[in-house]
Amino acid sequence: MLPPFIPKLIPDKEHQTDESAIQQQTSKKKPPGFSLEQSEGTDVTHTSLQTEPIQNQQYVLNEHLFLTNFKTMECANKLQHSYKTCLYYHNPKDRRRYGNFYSSEMCEFAEKDQVELCPLGEECPKSHNRLEQLYRQDKYKKKFCSFYPNNLYNCEYGKYCSFAHSESEILIDLIHNYDYDEDFYLFHYKTVWCPFNLTQHDKVLCVYAHNWQDYRRKPHVKNYEPYLCLSWKHKDIILNYEDGGCPNNENCNRCHGWKENEYHPFNYKVKPCSNGLNCNKGSLCPYFHSQKDRRYYFLFQNKKSLISKKDSLNERSIKVFQILP
Repeated sequence: MLPPFIPKLIPDKEHQTDESAIQQQTSKKKPPGFSLEQSEGTDVTHTSLQTEPIQNQQYVLNEHLFLTNFKTMECANKLQHSYKTCLYYHNPKDRRRYGNFYSSEMCEFAEKDQVELCPLGEECPKSHNRLEQLYRQDKYKKKFCSFYPNNLYNCEYGKYCSFAHSESEILIDLIHNYDYDEDFYLFHYKTVWCPFNLTQHDKVLCVYAHNWQDYRRKPHVKNYEPYLCLSWKHKDIILNYEDGGCPNNENCNRCHGWKENEYHPFNYKVKPCSNGLNCNKGSLCPYFHSQKDRRYYFLFQNKKSLISKKDSLNERSIKVFQILP
C-alpha cells in the first residue's frame, strides 16, 4: 500500500521555524483598493493579489503527495474511477518510472507522441510524459494551478494536482510578499522563478524570473563579483542554464547577464540613470536619480564595502561585506 500524502504544517517556508524567519514575510504588498475577490478569471499576478499577513493566518495542515512511489505501480482497481485522483497508473502516459535518474526535460520522442520509439527506453535520462515532468521534487508545488485563485473548483486533480492551490501549499519563497525595500532589490528581486501560470502576464513588472537571462543567483549565497562573465551568452535565448556558455555554470564568480550585474550590491544605485528624473521605471531602475537615491561603497583593506542607508541590515544582508552604521 502506497503512503498517499505527507502532512505539512504551515506556514513553514523552506523549513524556517524561528520567529525571525516568519517575520520576513509579515509585511505584505497590497495594492490600494484591490481585493482578491475582485479579480476576474485567473489572469492575476502578485501585483493584483491582496494577501493576508502571516501573523494573522491560522496554521493549516497541507497534504503533499509522497512522490517516491506515486504512479509507479499499476492500478489493481478494475472498477471505473478517475485516474487523475488515483495513486496508481492506468496507461503509459499515466505512469512514472521509479527513481530520479531522469530530468524534467521532455524526451524528443515523447514530444512527438512516439515514446515507444525512444532507443533508450526505460533508461532514457529525460521525461517520457507530463507526469514524469511535473511530479518531481524540483517541480512539484513550485507554481500555482492555472485555476488559482478563483476557479479552483474546475481543477479535476484536486489535492492530487502538481500545482499549488494556495499560498500555504506552495513550496517556494513568495518574494512578492516582502517589503519592496533596498534589501529586496539587492538580494531577492528575480532570484525566484515565477509561480504564476498565466497567459496574460506583465513580465517586466513581475519581481520573479521568467527565463535564464532574467534570473539572478542570490548574491549573498553565490558571492559573485560585480563584473560580467565574458563566457556567458548575454544576447542569446538560453533554454538550459548549462547552455549559457560559461563552463562554471552556477559556480561562476562573475555575473551572468545584465540583471545580475546591475542589481549586484556593488552596482545597484551606484551609477546615475541616463534618463535622470524623467525615468519612469521607479524603484525597478538599478540606477540612482538623485543624491537621496544614491548608494555608495568605499575601499577598506583593498576590499569593497557598502554604506547602507539603514542603521542595520536584517538577515537578508550579505554577511561577507563590511557595513558601516
